[in-house]
Amino acid sequence: MTLTHRPAAIALLLSLALLALYLAFPTKVYYWDGIVFAQAIEDATRANISLAHPNHLLYNFAGYGFYKLLRGLGADVRAITALQILNSIVSAACAALLFLILRDTLRSNYFSVCLTLLFALSATWWKFSTDANAYIPSVFFLLVSFYLVLPDRKPRPLLLALTFFVAMCFHQLAVIAFPVFALGVYLQDGALVIKRRFTNAFVFTLASFVLIFATYALVFYSATGSMDVMRLLRWTASYSPDADTRFALWSNLMYSLRGEVRLFFGGRMNLLRGLMNPVVVLLLALLAIAVLLLVPVAGWNLATLKRRSRGIRLLPRQKTVLLLALLWAVVYLVFLFFWLPQNTFYRVFYLPALIIIVGLALSAFPQVGYRHTYATALFVVAAGLANFLFLIYPFSHVEKYPPLEFALQMNSAWPPGTVIYYAAQNSDETLIRYFNRGTEWKLLPAELPPMSDDVWLETTAIDRLSATGEGSRWLETHTRPGSLRELNNGAYRIRFVRLSPLIAE
Repeated sequence: MTLTHRPAAIALLLSLALLALYLAFPTKVYYWDGIVFAQAIEDATRANISLAHPNHLLYNFAGYGFYKLLRGLGADVRAITALQILNSIVSAACAALLFLILRDTLRSNYFSVCLTLLFALSATWWKFSTDANAYIPSVFFLLVSFYLVLPDRKPRPLLLALTFFVAMCFHQLAVIAFPVFALGVYLQDGALVIKRRFTNAFVFTLASFVLIFATYALVFYSATGSMDVMRLLRWTASYSPDADTRFALWSNLMYSLRGEVRLFFGGRMNLLRGLMNPVVVLLLALLAIAVLLLVPVAGWNLATLKRRSRGIRLLPRQKTVLLLALLWAVVYLVFLFFWLPQNTFYRVFYLPALIIIVGLALSAFPQVGYRHTYATALFVVAAGLANFLFLIYPFSHVEKYPPLEFALQMNSAWPPGTVIYYAAQNSDETLIRYFNRGTEWKLLPAELPPMSDDVWLETTAIDRLSATGEGSRWLETHTRPGSLRELNNGAYRIRFVRLSPLIAE
């Protein structure tokens, strides 16, 4: 057996290739939470309780450690870049682990490679793999947990509880997968007596509960000095106050269907405007060829399937994996149907389950497999090229994210020590603050701010003052003529004005 036919070697080669691809095109369209994480990491003088957040207990600590490691090695990077690098590394590891799961389940290098690439190059996963967020490391530990409950492996309920606990500590949404692992450890090694299987499931459940509750209680006490159980529960279940949690059956259904599509395919063709070059033209030509070949090949496969299919044929262990993958997908689909279905990025939590289900469906019909047409490979190539050209490549350019471009332009207007007043925090304010180091941001007080040469008002402060007659008159009197800096293109509305101390009260 050659080296490249060994699953571990293939997994390593895949992960290294994907890591190089991720690092080559980091996104400039930053996820809003990522900027908040990066700011918290840079503001922290050491790894202390200020880094803790109930929705992702470990992420800022892990990011802080990696940021300090890179800085210690001499890399002059900011925290946002460190978090992007960290996620790219973890995402590449996810791909390697998913390949091993697929190879163990499908017994096919071809399908396992194709489906791993479909996972790694799917639109939402790829974009967030090059961004700063807690989802990627959380999914990694979910994959580790799933690997531990694969059929015919020795049950390890305590180790499983630990990996599941770490997944949840990176992001709370991992807790939704609890039934998958409880059932998985129960079903492992069918030769065990039922009492022993129940014991394994109980040990996993108890250990997970103890780890999660004890850790959350400890962090809550360190942050607040309180052991009030009700306050602890409210803190644990807290979420962003601007999250739209309204439920409407039809809109939730439409969001859910849209989310499934956007999970795999994203971007727009017009994002390539201004970015055309010979390499992009070549890739567009390859995409067109792949799509043109895929249509007849897929049709041939379907015709062959109808003629030769003898029904779905799965081995007993594959049926167990299918059951677990279906449960994994269903629990998240149901939860996300009711909870923020508009947030496509939450769906990465069950993306591996969808990939495993597709793999089992493909392997169930070997008579129309890769030996005839390579249809699966063509589909993956087309999807990967489309996502790269219409999403990843454009998003790696500053000019495709106007708020970032605007934030960088403001560096020339704000010397160190400039004071900016704001009335409410939002993603635009956070982004511009982060990319203008040396400025000082203050919450707009009830009384009007003092005058100086280096005082500016941000959008929310301007809007608050403009909402009253007195504030409008004060603003008109104290705004320096010609000082308005604005981004207002329909999609974004960001404004700053400079106050003038030269005008009398």
